[in-house]
Amino acid sequence: MLKMKYLMALLMIAALGYLAAMPYITVNQIREAADRHDSQALAEHVEFDSVRQSLKDQLNTRLLQELGGKIKTNPFAALGAAFTNMMVDGLVDTYMTPAGIEQLMRGETPAPGIPNRSSVSHQPQGDAQSAPYPPNKPFADARMGYASLNTFVVTMKDENEEEAKFILRRRGLEWKLTEILLPLD
Repeated sequence: MLKMKYLMALLMIAALGYLAAMPYITVNQIREAADRHDSQALAEHVEFDSVRQSLKDQLNTRLLQELGGKIKTNPFAALGAAFTNMMVDGLVDTYMTPAGIEQLMRGETPAPGIPNRSSVSHQPQGDAQSAPYPPNKPFADARMGYASLNTFVVTMKDENEEEAKFILRRRGLEWKLTEILLPLD
């Protein structure tokens, strides 16, 4: 009887430990998928609609702040803001793919079709020392931890030492990347 109580307590502690470790496990799975350039595996951990919407909201807010009082005094500024919103939506939809998220995780700016440090360094070249840049590992030197019971934050610095935050949220027993906060200030 006493052994059964100890066994149950041990099982409860193990289950709680596993639940607490799940976002760390998910981040590691995201990191490995990005490192292997496995778009399908990466996509399993990302809610793209949510990530895209958060980025659109951030960029549109930033652009409206930039235009500020010009919208009130210049009718062409209001027209420009409308076109800017459409452009932001199109750009975010184009760039927020598994490859774009992988570039952000490496601290790079997503730019499909434009060589960057990771794509240049993965090209076959004589030896590793001849590559112009060493490849950045996804979430290299990232800080991570719980922000709340259902929110987990991975913070990393980009090429300019500005912080970007990758927000994971609990979805049942799983964790999904739902938001990316860019350093737009």
